[in-house]
Amino acid sequence: MTPDIEILIVGNEILSGRTIDKNSIYLVNSLAGKGFPVRFISVAGDVMIDLVGALHIAHGRADVVLVTGGLGPTSDDITVEAAAEAFGRKLVFDEGVFRKIEELFRRRRRFMSDSNRKQAYIPEGAAPIRNPVGTAPGIRLESGGKRVYLMPGVPSEMRTMFETAILPEITASFESAHIETAVVQVTGISESELFDKVKHLPGAKDYLAFYPGPEGITVSIRTPGGAPLVALALQAGITEILGDVVFSTAGEPLEQVVGKLLVERKLTLGIAESCTGGLIAHRITNIPGSSDYFLCGVVTYSNESKQGVLGIDEHLIRTYGAVSAETAGAMADGIRRLSGADIGISTTGIAGPGGGSGEKPVGLMFAGYSTALRTETQKLQFVEDRVINKSRMSQAVLDILRLHLKRDY
Repeated sequence: MTPDIEILIVGNEILSGRTIDKNSIYLVNSLAGKGFPVRFISVAGDVMIDLVGALHIAHGRADVVLVTGGLGPTSDDITVEAAAEAFGRKLVFDEGVFRKIEELFRRRRRFMSDSNRKQAYIPEGAAPIRNPVGTAPGIRLESGGKRVYLMPGVPSEMRTMFETAILPEITASFESAHIETAVVQVTGISESELFDKVKHLPGAKDYLAFYPGPEGITVSIRTPGGAPLVALALQAGITEILGDVVFSTAGEPLEQVVGKLLVERKLTLGIAESCTGGLIAHRITNIPGSSDYFLCGVVTYSNESKQGVLGIDEHLIRTYGAVSAETAGAMADGIRRLSGADIGISTTGIAGPGGGSGEKPVGLMFAGYSTALRTETQKLQFVEDRVINKSRMSQAVLDILRLHLKRDY
């Protein structure tokens, strides 16, 4: 039987918006990859009555409840106490857990506070789960034939515990839904336009899900077990219809796709950024091995740095403005010459929220692309907030580079 699974995220920091919940995204994807869809995701704050109630609800409708957060040593970490109350258990001191916490502090040569002793208490009848990364042990608790797993909220600790202990136990104990999954990643097209282009494909209505974001759209294809050919047929059909707006069918970020193309073509890259503030260089260098093709990146934010670092003529900027096709082209050419790279790319624009005008509104940006043979520019217009405009611009420029690498080399 495929279990009903619920994820319960605990923490006032999540409810207040101070912290973005990344744990549920990771858990959903990890479970889906093994054929275990998640039915519910809920969030509760660090309030005893709320957390006890959330545990009761989750336990009532799910076979497996995965709880993250609230296992620390401070007074607002109440998940273990709430679980004990929710399931009518006493809290008992586990000497073995305490010794492991002590040993961890000794290995790290750090002082162990008395408050860490709290982390050695677990509900009666429950079993501790080893935490190889941090001090808080996980807890496995069974009640009414159902399982509740308590995990730390720190993503690195939670992921290690889930991968090494909890996911293997779930896969060994339950029958999966045997979902075959494929993806198509696209950029430079709206969600509505994308849907209109592919909605006629057989199975599109039942098996496609669309996940848009600043860095493109992921089309997820999930078909019942025993029908892998359906997923592959849909993937092939979408790819054929959309053509060049598809940048990956392997779940890779665009910067990785670009990196592979640069390696294959034995080309090097230099980047000059203004409005994106180094975001493109950051994305490029997130990929292992990027030193093979990425030579240099500069953030020439002021007009003076554009002139002094990249050698752009002051008259050009005065005549056309820093936000212009002419400046973008000069920046791309300048970084190519400065770095000695085969290709130079650049960004300049008005990220917002201020700085715009009737002639040059907020969100107006220009991309530059330069090789020894030619320099080209492209005008783009975004309408979101500052952070999203920067993200969209970084994606657009990387895609311009991808398309040139595919078509020109």
